[in-house]
Amino acid sequence: MNKFLKIFASVAFAALFLWLAFRNVEFSEIVEASKGMSYGWLFPFTISLIIAHYVRAERWRMLFNDGGVVPHRWTLFTGVMFGYLTNIPFPRLGEVTRPIYVARQIGESNSKIIGTIVLERLIDVLSMLSIMAVVGITLVSDPEVLSRLFGVDVTDPEVYASILKWLVIGLLVAAIVGFILFKVIVSLSKKEGKFGDFITKVRETAKSFFQGILSIRKLKNWPLFILYTIIIWIFYILMMYLPFWMFDMQNVYDLSFTDAIVLTMVSAVGISIPTPGGVGSYHLFITYSLFVLYAVPEVTGLAFATITHAVTLLLVILIAPICLAIDKFVVLKGGTGLG
Repeated sequence: MNKFLKIFASVAFAALFLWLAFRNVEFSEIVEASKGMSYGWLFPFTISLIIAHYVRAERWRMLFNDGGVVPHRWTLFTGVMFGYLTNIPFPRLGEVTRPIYVARQIGESNSKIIGTIVLERLIDVLSMLSIMAVVGITLVSDPEVLSRLFGVDVTDPEVYASILKWLVIGLLVAAIVGFILFKVIVSLSKKEGKFGDFITKVRETAKSFFQGILSIRKLKNWPLFILYTIIIWIFYILMMYLPFWMFDMQNVYDLSFTDAIVLTMVSAVGISIPTPGGVGSYHLFITYSLFVLYAVPEVTGLAFATITHAVTLLLVILIAPICLAIDKFVVLKGGTGLG
């Protein structure tokens, strides 16, 4: 029942965002705006997507550093693509199916690999916040435009103080709750009987989970890990920049790589909203941002968002099953998911 409610809520969110994005635009106008696009740019766009996700898999592989099983590169890449595929119908579920798929391929603990995913996401959030800070400070010259975009006065120091305050409070509450739960689990695990056995199992699962999160302590090559992170974001930004050339936006609206960085941050916020595959939220955020920041007409912006989003989903739908088939062959041939 809870799963049904979550799916219903995500679909409802998607429908709401789609209505907000398309309410002032006729679909025929979008088709007309898309007629002049240069389809040849879809090839480098596809290559950028593949490289970004493959490097993500390589960075993920570096977290398997505790002397245990290290998955095959192709298994990890397949896990990444399978996770994105799952996110299309079931928002956020891909963050669970990705580690479970890899765990089953290599016979490792689900909770431990899920811990590495949580760690990876934390690193992504910190990276995104860092880039957003750069965008806010150096890339957007007009604070009034930025204020209209985010709906807050970005020149007001109290805004940042409030964000920092609630962030600190959230971290403290999480730490206190985590500590209390840990003590309760330790205490209950000492009891005998089935309940005590169950609590012991929960404790072992939690321990394995935190082993995955704390794998960052044993990272042997920090420069390479940071380089992978930078490469991932560069290709994410390219996936926003290359479509400018599809629609000739670099000439008509003078959009540059710097502007692609801004829009990549906006799209990251849109995609983080739990709608199926980012449907609706991505369209609204990108269309609105193009209009507010760069005076791109809504029709053109919506055509841009619709095409880029549809191509991304189509590539994931096509590539993921191929990866699954190849990975099955790799595992059968080698007798293991290692390599």
